[in-house]
Amino acid sequence: MSSAFPEIYVVRHGETEWSASGRHTGRTDIPLTAKGEEAARGVADRLKGLTFQAVWSSPSQRA
Repeated sequence: MSSAFPEIYVVRHGETEWSASGRHTGRTDIPLTAKGEEAARGVADRLKGLTFQAVWSSPSQRA
């Protein structure tokens, strides 16, 4: 079923060492933890098969 309204998907980065300890990551470019990487794989599985007209992403490695 199609809609007259566009669908927008927003995905936040997964867990980093800083976010796990309650610190604000901000613009610091730190990698995901193993838990964050697993969450990213889960998002990939949920988005599989969808097509997008545009994708915007942060240049940070955690994105």
